[in-house]
Amino acid sequence: RAVWDHPRNITDDQARAVADTGGVVGITGVGIFLGPNTPTLDAMVRHLECAVEVVGIRHVGVSTDFSFDWPTFRDTVAASPELYDDSYTRWGPMEWMPPETFVGLGPALAARGWTDADTAAVLGGNFRRVAAESWEPVE
Repeated sequence: RAVWDHPRNITDDQARAVADTGGVVGITGVGIFLGPNTPTLDAMVRHLECAVEVVGIRHVGVSTDFSFDWPTFRDTVAASPELYDDSYTRWGPMEWMPPETFVGLGPALAARGWTDADTAAVLGGNFRRVAAESWEPVE
């Protein structure tokens, strides 16, 4: 919430509470959570860097939240705007960062000085670690 004050974004204290349990804070690719409906690599990088500063690299991950049925969702919001508060509607139809944009995230982080290990952790390694630590193996 320190980067973009949206009601669905968590506070620094909430992020620290997640990290205190060993968990991972996911930074989403939903435009309204990154800025004023701003699903860009720059917006994602700003949020990632802020989260890493707050909780450390081991507790941050990319959570795309890409919805393959987004046209249906957008139509629903447009048809029934009274069901959603203005934090969902004030910037026009909600946008998502498309999967093909995420391909550029690694190079964007590298250009900002991120190491390969830190990039790998945020792009899935941290979520894999938490899953391995908390899920029972399937036999």
